[in-house]
Amino acid sequence: MAIARTGTVTEHGESAELALERRVAADAIAVWPFLTESRELGMWFGTYAGDPDSGEVVMSMTAEEGDATTAVEILDCHAPEHLAVLTTDEHGSWSLEVEVLDGGHDAGSGATIRFTHHDVALSALPDIGAGWEWYLDRLVAALAGQPMPDWDDYYPALRDAYAA
Repeated sequence: MAIARTGTVTEHGESAELALERRVAADAIAVWPFLTESRELGMWFGTYAGDPDSGEVVMSMTAEEGDATTAVEILDCHAPEHLAVLTTDEHGSWSLEVEVLDGGHDAGSGATIRFTHHDVALSALPDIGAGWEWYLDRLVAALAGQPMPDWDDYYPALRDAYAA
């Protein structure tokens, strides 16, 4: 299956902002637990330990090989529309932001999920871009109760698309 690059990149010197969007049938209130509740988040990304009200949790990645964990500092959380976090692990820190925009007031109007990874090193963009495409499609699959997409469909194909 051919996967196309959907992210937009805004360069800032040696770094960039990567923004991706996904339109889903679920409304914002249904999407929110898949971004903030450990069980639902674990279906597509990772589970966490700790109390989010403290402003910090430890995330264990569920789709990565090995014991990939990262510390997550919750910078801003306004349910069900905005979440900003700073993740830190042995590879460095990532500034991530998710906005959930309801499609309207009518039932079934869906939502748009807007994901932004701030300050991505340009040298890492090809790998990171491919990874976020895959993860966001995993989120869409989890919301729809569909099978998870295959990583091999995304990498290295999208790595090349983000390197261009």
